[in-house]
Amino acid sequence: MIKELSTRMVLVVDLVDRVKGNLLDKLVNNQNQIYKNNPSHCPHCGCESIVGVEIMGAQNGVLLWECEDCDEMFLKYTADKTEIELQNAKYCWTNSNDWGYIPRSKFN
Repeated sequence: MIKELSTRMVLVVDLVDRVKGNLLDKLVNNQNQIYKNNPSHCPHCGCESIVGVEIMGAQNGVLLWECEDCDEMFLKYTADKTEIELQNAKYCWTNSNDWGYIPRSKFN
């Protein structure tokens, strides 16, 4: 059985309080481990609920993986490529009024 990939879309400022310097250092602890495909479980805590994280303003599609239990993040691409995408997206913003009404229960 193939497990369906869950994804969430965020802004860089949703992940990093201060958008100065190397952003990846603030998000990913192990930058030597790369998972091109969704890992079957979290290598940090063993949880099987891993989601893809899309970053508005970065490339289309999943840029990082995140454990839904311990919130640990993992690379999908090399650290250099990921950092370039994060830097490209760090000034991206959105106006929540443009999204229409979304019930709080539907928030990520």
